[in-house]
Amino acid sequence: MDFLKSVSTKDACIILKNFNIQLDIECIKIDNAYNRVIAQDILSKEDVPYFSRSLVDGYAIKAKDTYGAKETSPRFLNVIGEVKIGEITDLKIDDGECVRVSTGSMIPEGSDGVIMQEYVREMLDSIEITRVVRRGENICFKADDIKKDEKVVERGKRLDFFDMGILASLGISKVDVYKKPQVGIISTGDEIVDIIETPKPGQIRDINRYVITGLLAREGFSVKSSGIARDNLKEIEEKIIQVMNTDLILISGGSSKGERDYIVEAIEKLGGEIIFHGINIKPGKPTIFAKLKDKPVFGLPGHPASCTIVALRFVIPFLKKMEGQESFLPESAYMGVLTSNVPSSLGIEEYVEITAEKRYDKILVTPLFSKSSLISTFTKAKGYIIVPEDKEGLEKEEIVEVYTF
Repeated sequence: MDFLKSVSTKDACIILKNFNIQLDIECIKIDNAYNRVIAQDILSKEDVPYFSRSLVDGYAIKAKDTYGAKETSPRFLNVIGEVKIGEITDLKIDDGECVRVSTGSMIPEGSDGVIMQEYVREMLDSIEITRVVRRGENICFKADDIKKDEKVVERGKRLDFFDMGILASLGISKVDVYKKPQVGIISTGDEIVDIIETPKPGQIRDINRYVITGLLAREGFSVKSSGIARDNLKEIEEKIIQVMNTDLILISGGSSKGERDYIVEAIEKLGGEIIFHGINIKPGKPTIFAKLKDKPVFGLPGHPASCTIVALRFVIPFLKKMEGQESFLPESAYMGVLTSNVPSSLGIEEYVEITAEKRYDKILVTPLFSKSSLISTFTKAKGYIIVPEDKEGLEKEEIVEVYTF
C-alpha cells in the first residue's frame, strides 16, 4: 500500500498542533457555559466575601479574652447584642464583650474569633467560655476567598461547576467563550448503505457515521451530515461542497491509496492541499489530513475500529484545539499490569483495546486482539493501551498506561 505523505505520530501531532485556526468568540449566559472554554481572563471586580462572616453558630469575641479558658477555669464575657443572618450591624466589641451570631452572620467590629455554641454556657447577660479560641477561628474574613482584581478563571480553561459557582459569587452572569466548531461528516464507498436498508452481498451499513456522531455529541460538537457518496469523483465533490459551511470536515472510507480512492483527488480538485496521507499507526494508517480553503479536513479509514481510534487520538483533540483548549492531547486515565504479552512491529505505534479488572491492590489489564473491521470489540473494551513505535511489543506484567474512551 503506497502512501504519498506518510508521517510518524509525533510529526502528525506537531502538524495538528501548529495548524493555523481562527478562533471565534461568543458571549453566553453562565447557565449554558459548563464545559466551554473561556476566551479571556476573568478578574474579580470585588472582594468575596465583601464582609467578614461567621462560619458557625456561637458568639463573636476577642480571641485574647479566651486565653487560659478550660472546663475547670472558664472565662466570662458580657453579651451586648445579636447579629442575625442578612443584617448589617454597627455593633463594636470591646474587651470582655461578645455578640451572638449565626452561621453567615456579619462579624461586628473588634471581633477576631467566634466561639462555637457547644463550648459556651449561657447565663442571663453573659456567657462562660470553656476553651481557647485562636485569632481568626470560625471567621471567613473579608476577601478571604477572592480578592478584588484577582484572576479567578484563566483564558483557555474549560469551565467546570466550581468555576460557575465562582462566577455566580461575583455576580457575573455572562462570559466570553470560544465557539464550538460544527463538524461536517461524509461517508464514502460503493459498499456502504443506509442503516434502514438491508445490505446485499458485499454491502455493509453505514456504521462510522453513527459512531463518530455519537462521539462528537458526547464532546458537545454539532454535526451536519451530507450522507453517503459513492466511489465517484463528482459525487464526492458534491458531498464535500454540501458541508463546506461547517468548521471541519470528516470523510470516512476510501482513504487507502488505491485505484478506487477518489478522496484525495476530490480535495485537490476543489483547491485543497494534502498535508499528510498516512500515519505510522495500527489501526488507522490510511489517515488523511488536508486543508481546503483554510478548513481542516480529515480522511478517516473505512474500517470501524480504525476510524474510531483515529477519531479518539487525533480528531477529538484537534476539535478541542479548535474550541480554544490549549492543552488538548489525550492523557492516560490510570496505570495497570499486563496479563499477557502484546506483540507489535518496530516503527509502528499500535493501539490495543483492553479490559481491566481490579484484583487486590492491582489493576489487571488484558489485551483484546481484534481485526480493524470489527466494532463489537469496543463494546467489551474498557479502554486501550499504546505500544510505542520504538518497541516490538509489551511484555506480560509490564506496567502500562490505559486510555479510556
